[in-house]
Amino acid sequence: MRYDNININREKSLIRSDDLDKIAIDDIEHKSKVRIGFSEFSINLYNNTKNKILKELNASEEDWNNYKWQLKNRISSVDEISNYIDLTREEYENIKNVSEEYRFAITPYYFSLTDFDNPNCPIKLQSFPDIRELEDGGQLDPMNEEQSNPSGRITRRYPNKLIINVTNACPMYCRHCQRRRLIGKFDKNTSREDINESIEFIKNNKTLREVLITGGDALLLSNNHLERIFNELSQISHVEVIRIGTRVLATLPFRIDDELASLLGKYKVQLSTQFNHASEITLEAVQAIDLLVDHGVLVRNQMVLLHNVNDDMYCIQKTNEELQKYRVIPYYLFHPKDVKGIGHFQVDIDKGLEIMKHLEGRTSGMCKPTYVYNSPGGLGKVPLVPLQNIEPVENGYKFTTWENRIFTKNFDD
Repeated sequence: MRYDNININREKSLIRSDDLDKIAIDDIEHKSKVRIGFSEFSINLYNNTKNKILKELNASEEDWNNYKWQLKNRISSVDEISNYIDLTREEYENIKNVSEEYRFAITPYYFSLTDFDNPNCPIKLQSFPDIRELEDGGQLDPMNEEQSNPSGRITRRYPNKLIINVTNACPMYCRHCQRRRLIGKFDKNTSREDINESIEFIKNNKTLREVLITGGDALLLSNNHLERIFNELSQISHVEVIRIGTRVLATLPFRIDDELASLLGKYKVQLSTQFNHASEITLEAVQAIDLLVDHGVLVRNQMVLLHNVNDDMYCIQKTNEELQKYRVIPYYLFHPKDVKGIGHFQVDIDKGLEIMKHLEGRTSGMCKPTYVYNSPGGLGKVPLVPLQNIEPVENGYKFTTWENRIFTKNFDD
């Protein structure tokens, strides 16, 4: 009898396994259509444009891998774009008009990831000025950061943590940037006086345990400048966690070298980055990730949900699975903020909830970020979860699993 039960259970298990295989195979088929940075197609795109840029600028491979050269040679005018691709007159005028209102700059590295033949290329949409940026709607400071600044260059919205904004500079100015009001016409680091004032505020407020250093992109500060900030914060007994916000892993991975990774590891700095699409996860990006993680740096990803860039369940699934594979923790999926000039990136919350529902059961828990909406006026993040997962019923709750199977739990059970 015992062996009969074993055989019956094994038969049922095999049927269940076959059902799961069908779901997995369907997912794999859909995910295979998501462009990744390691694909032959992406590598060819990258090398072709890279070689054009090196020839145009009479530069070497050594130059290319030098982050300072990358910054010095950022593509920041429509005429520079025209050196590498053919623009229609309308495209030329649109980019020119938008750039007069909102500055743009693209590292040669990130520019070389672009599929110029695809109007919905996720790289292009995030980096090229778009005429829709001049449409009405949105706010310059929807998070009310200007009124959340008690001292120096601090933004404080929570009881035990705050932000120090150390620069307005970025390797690449994302078209969906939440702080585009600060970009201005020139790169400018926060003054030492404002940094000192910010650190003094933290010293005098023992409720603060966590400090996020951001900008702009905080890793555009020199190593010496960063170490001075890290060292002073590490001397404050109630500061338990130092974090840094950066997008260089996606836009300027050459910034990460042994010296910087050692510095971050020395002060146990945790790093928050932003990969929005699997096409940004390249060999160069993974080499940078490996350096950081091998030096003990915790790396987490904060993705932004963007229309036509990544508002697809399989794109989000594939991107987060790629991140997990390379030891980056998917942390947040941000609903886009209501920033002036980025209305074309907006997504319905229902779409975000649909994506989160899809991820349940179909991927590892380590690949599921928390979907959050930032409350207007700087009131903080609100986690968003699919409502159909749990529903109160008489004397209990009704639960819906990832396969839409339903069961109830009574209070008396």
